[in-house]
Amino acid sequence: MSKASGKTPGTIIEALQAYLDACPLLKGRRLRVDYLPSGPPEYMISPTPGDEILKRYCRGAAQKQYLFVLASVHWYGEDELTNLENSGFYEKLAGWMRQKTRQRALPQLPAGCTAQSLEPVSTGYLYNATATEARYQIQCRLIYYDKGV
Repeated sequence: MSKASGKTPGTIIEALQAYLDACPLLKGRRLRVDYLPSGPPEYMISPTPGDEILKRYCRGAAQKQYLFVLASVHWYGEDELTNLENSGFYEKLAGWMRQKTRQRALPQLPAGCTAQSLEPVSTGYLYNATATEARYQIQCRLIYYDKGV
């Protein structure tokens, strides 16, 4: 169910936002969609381009993927412990996704779609940095079954 409305989410990105927003690693921080402000710590998810259909089935059904990045802005600089913590967050997040997939505790998707796995497709990495702030991100994918219309 969508956190905001109490209804089944209408879109995949809405379902992912609600699901990932509940991740204990985000420590109750707001997870935005397509917007990452400066001023750490901030978190964002954003769709990325890629082939949607993995496998077609009869009558319009398909196994699909939804590619996205989870990005964040953190304090950054010469302090090695801070930078280790920033990178470590993404290792833990990747582990959390794999664990949730093993437990079959996946996002509730829009009607007609069923989540099959949520997984990282890259390690978390430093994407951009200034003297005091850095953007880190991890590329992920949701694999799901769409029964078609």
